[in-house]
Amino acid sequence: MVDSIAMGTGQAVPRRALLVGLAGLLGGCGTARRAGTLTLAIDGTSAVNDPAFYTTIGDWMAVDCICRGLTFISFEDDEPVPDLAESWTVSGDWLTYTFTLRRGVTFHDGSVFTSADVLASLNRQLDGDDPTLPVGASRPLRTLGQNFAALTAPDDGTVVLRLKEPDRTLLGRLADIGARIISKTALDRYGSAIGRNLVGTGPFRFVSATAGQSIVLEPFDAFRLGRPPVDRLVLQQVTDPSAIVSSLLSGDVSATQFTPYPALSRLRADDEVTVHDTPTSFAAFMMIDVRRIPEPDVRRAINLAVDRQSVIRQAFFGAAVPPDGYTIAPDQDAYDRGLADLSRTDVAEAGRLIRQAGATGRIVRLMAATDSWHPKAAQIVAQNLADIGLRVETEAVDPAAYFTRLLTPEDPFHELMIWERNSYYPDADDMTGVLARPSGVYGELISGFATLPGSAGFAGMLFEAKNITDPAVRRKRYTEIQRAWAGTYMTLVMLAFASNPVVSRRSVRNLNWKALASHRCYPDTTSV
Repeated sequence: MVDSIAMGTGQAVPRRALLVGLAGLLGGCGTARRAGTLTLAIDGTSAVNDPAFYTTIGDWMAVDCICRGLTFISFEDDEPVPDLAESWTVSGDWLTYTFTLRRGVTFHDGSVFTSADVLASLNRQLDGDDPTLPVGASRPLRTLGQNFAALTAPDDGTVVLRLKEPDRTLLGRLADIGARIISKTALDRYGSAIGRNLVGTGPFRFVSATAGQSIVLEPFDAFRLGRPPVDRLVLQQVTDPSAIVSSLLSGDVSATQFTPYPALSRLRADDEVTVHDTPTSFAAFMMIDVRRIPEPDVRRAINLAVDRQSVIRQAFFGAAVPPDGYTIAPDQDAYDRGLADLSRTDVAEAGRLIRQAGATGRIVRLMAATDSWHPKAAQIVAQNLADIGLRVETEAVDPAAYFTRLLTPEDPFHELMIWERNSYYPDADDMTGVLARPSGVYGELISGFATLPGSAGFAGMLFEAKNITDPAVRRKRYTEIQRAWAGTYMTLVMLAFASNPVVSRRSVRNLNWKALASHRCYPDTTSV
């Protein structure tokens, strides 16, 4: 019987997956000219760049550039490959992972990477009372950590992680932003202010950040894969759609995935920029807080009222598709278009359910961020709900403040909330597994799903589903879970699956646009 599965020996990972993944990492050793400033337009910045704290996508893009994890997924290939872990072994029962750490890696502050940094970085995500956590920390690794039996370091070069139950998604989850490794020296020095002084081993080091303006990074000369071929990386907040377009055309912005949808046809016709063929892989939806709207029939009516085709045409200008697989995108292996009925539009039935519930004329409150597709989608949904007899009050919220309001159930507009989820690691567990789980920010804080009878059982169902190895069986199980979740509870109204259209200047080379399309930022080898 095989006692362990080894990584790093060529025996456990398909050769193609390993070569493709390593090619993305090793590309930084090329000879591209070091010159110029790479400027990426972002949605916003709070000037807090912390793997345990989410406010804007731009802030987490900075984390991507500053810190790396034990594993890495390039998004040019979906297989996790070694990063700060040089190799690992997995016990035959899939409960014990032994990571051999890469030697000779240094942090931006000059300290040497060891197992102590791994323990400090991961443990702060698991312990809500850790003194290095900022107020309001979202701790995205905490759900994964609930399955940790022990996290130990027998020596400076080894980390041993024991699980309570097998989790076949673990290596992929360790590539996510929440599992990024921070210098323990910096954590000890800055404590809860680490997000304003983030120190990692990544290709860029932190220079400065100004809330509402920009984050400035510089290449790290000692990056283990080679110094990035630019002089500076600027993540520039640009929220005005016309300013994004004009900045791309003038060259003030090198690239962005926040391209305004109405401008895509114009940009495709301009030789100075490249519009990349990004997939329709992020979920656009509206969460319902069941504590504010407790009647299932009213929630079902809201779902049936939404005109998704209008959202696709008017909010996304065609750069989206109907959510036929409910929360699983067409490009994921658990996609099942047989779930299309969960997102159908039936205005007559919606009106009947509202009247039956005695909810005609009820005031419902809807909030959405002020950027990108969100305002137009909110406008369409508000009209749809008015058409079935509800009175809708709406509020537009600055993107930098929006996520905080989502996490505040006491907020007066915490009833209907338009939002989106990108696949931060490419697996159904990162979509359905997060959205339908009763624990975590969605189930506990945003929708209140955890308060409903029977919701606790979904944790076990989702854990079982993510560990299924047969693709057909796995797809069937996710289909069953989604149908039970939506059919019984309806806490999430799917609007569409859309793309984050990546556009870059013609002069930009080696842009990992596939990662950027999922809001992951890997400009290790990008030049301008």
